[in-house]
Amino acid sequence: MSPWLDIANTTLSLILFITGLLGLLTQRQLIKQVIGLKVMLQGVTLGLIHAGQVSGNPDFAQSMVVSALIVEAVLIAVALALIVNIFRHYPSGDVDDLQRLEG
Repeated sequence: MSPWLDIANTTLSLILFITGLLGLLTQRQLIKQVIGLKVMLQGVTLGLIHAGQVSGNPDFAQSMVVSALIVEAVLIAVALALIVNIFRHYPSGDVDDLQRLEG
């Protein structure tokens, strides 16, 4: 594999992760935060695939990616279920409105 392709894959993985992290931290809408989380997890998945290809151990990388995808699917399902319940009580979906839920 050429060094330029290694740099491009690593850079794309970092760009995806940082974009998702910025979306997660800067957005106030819950749906947009979940989308940022999803983008961040895709960056991690791409990084795992690239690390397995560079290290010459693609079988381990594939098993890590499958595990990451399963965890990601469960995480997104739980997050969307929570968002549906939050939208029932606070239709705006703003995170700042949730501080009224403190007990």
